[in-house]
Amino acid sequence: MSIRVVETPAPVLSAEGIARHFLSAEGEVVSALDGVSLTVEDGEFVCVVGPSGCGKSTLLRMLGGLDLPSAGTVRRRPGEFGGPAAAFVFQDFGVLPWLTVRANAGFGLRMAGLRRREADAVADRWLARVGLLGFARGYPDRLSGGMRQRLSLARAFASGSPLLLMDEPFGALDPLTRSEMQEQLLELWEQEGKTVVMVTHSIEEALLLGDRVVVMSDRPGSVIDVVAVPFARPRGVGLQDTSEFIGLRARVREMLRKHPCSGGKESGAGEGGGAGRAGR
Repeated sequence: MSIRVVETPAPVLSAEGIARHFLSAEGEVVSALDGVSLTVEDGEFVCVVGPSGCGKSTLLRMLGGLDLPSAGTVRRRPGEFGGPAAAFVFQDFGVLPWLTVRANAGFGLRMAGLRRREADAVADRWLARVGLLGFARGYPDRLSGGMRQRLSLARAFASGSPLLLMDEPFGALDPLTRSEMQEQLLELWEQEGKTVVMVTHSIEEALLLGDRVVVMSDRPGSVIDVVAVPFARPRGVGLQDTSEFIGLRARVREMLRKHPCSGGKESGAGEGGGAGRAGR
């Protein structure tokens, strides 16, 4: 069985025949993913939806190099500044409470070897863009949930990584703050041209943000379909009230209804994942 993880100039991200198996507490083999293949092109915004426990977050971790597949190949484009090929944004914000807001924003750059002054300059530019420069010398415990997620976005964009991997980044926010964060993410993405793969439980969020929506099956996760989102950009929240949006949302919901979750979350892993131009 061949397992390879390779960094290569193009495309931004590709995966071939990805599978992931775990041992349960009882010593049984549990298959989280089976045969997922995909390619994500430069500047694409791909969202992933699927039943709980289907392997979405697990695949996302493998795409970013936080975990290795049991079988298959993952290729990623190297990042800038010698930094990571992928930057993560998690639901729990992932900020480091013992570092200042500025140091959090520049953390990835420092880990890539940039000097503090250079990292701070880049961090400050991004803090200004997300409206947090006035809090640069403070600590995350003084920030609201929405502000901490804006800090996570600033850190991810500042890292120089061409690929952003987002795991339910707005799931812990109230509806109003979530809507505001969606709009800010779209604005930053449109300005910067980053490539984004985002796991979400919200079909509406996936259709509002994504160029394509990858629909995953129950465990072991595989790709049911890849839905091209036809709505022109830029998009606003009013899009969700149109008949076209409602019809497409119903179509994706019906796919998921036909593939309900038959088990809990996989042993040893978070809720599973993947995205991209997958084999249909």
